[in-house]
Amino acid sequence: MKVSLHWLNQFVKVDDVAPEELAKKLTFAGVEVEEISRLASATNLVIGHILSCEKHPDSDHLHVLQVDEGKKYGVHQIVCGAPNARAGLKVIVARTGAVLPLVTIEKSTIRGVDSDGMCCALYELGVDKKYLTEKQCSGIEELPEDAEIGREDVLSYLGLDDVILDLDLLPSRSDLNAMENVALEVGTLLAREVHFPKTAQIAREKTTFSVGSVTAKCPLFAFAEAHNVVTKPSPEWLKRILESEGVRSINNIVDIGNYVMLLTGRPLNMYDLDKLPKQELIVKDELEGNFLAMDDKNYSLIKGD
Repeated sequence: MKVSLHWLNQFVKVDDVAPEELAKKLTFAGVEVEEISRLASATNLVIGHILSCEKHPDSDHLHVLQVDEGKKYGVHQIVCGAPNARAGLKVIVARTGAVLPLVTIEKSTIRGVDSDGMCCALYELGVDKKYLTEKQCSGIEELPEDAEIGREDVLSYLGLDDVILDLDLLPSRSDLNAMENVALEVGTLLAREVHFPKTAQIAREKTTFSVGSVTAKCPLFAFAEAHNVVTKPSPEWLKRILESEGVRSINNIVDIGNYVMLLTGRPLNMYDLDKLPKQELIVKDELEGNFLAMDDKNYSLIKGD
């Protein structure tokens, strides 16, 4: 189970406890922390604004940028090979001396043109490419127009300053596959109050839809039905929580299901009522064949699955 300290802190205060200290307390309580990692890692970052973008005189794919890094740092020249670099864009700048996961930024001369810093893609800050779009993987990160030029807490601004504890759970502690239960465990270890948000009761209406199970391997299958749902990209806060838990964002509907599953430990899935051949869902273990899953991968079912 991956535990985002940002998310955990919403339920029990842990932002004043060093991740290493919290990991030690959990491990000595019998919940081994296998690894401490971060969503992203970089120093000496700043939000910049590309003032101009000119072709490099000795390259057909490089650009020479003039980048405003705010009042504190001023304007710097950066040579950049990203195809989406253009004037007017707000970008992440790794200033000279910045330490990134795979490189330390230094002043350099690229094909005869001085370069002072680097405009960054998110994967260059350590974000796994599986969480990024094809556009994000092929160029520098495009920040919102209202991003503050000269802001230095860039990872915090992007929600990427999170620390992740990877719990190696014993079979007897499967309850800790839910963030709510992790919060209760940590609250007990730290002798702190745990708070969960209250949810409103939703009015129930009659439905003709039905669910069931014809296998003993699934003793319970329940459903809730919602109408007039709009499918769209999830907000950034939800994407970041899922990313911290090792789950790729798909859309707001699928992501809500994964969020609640990770929070409560209850398996949850979303189905499109308009695309079902019947007004029913039946759990079986006798099907065979290949199918395309939501992660865009093909899987093979055998009897008993």
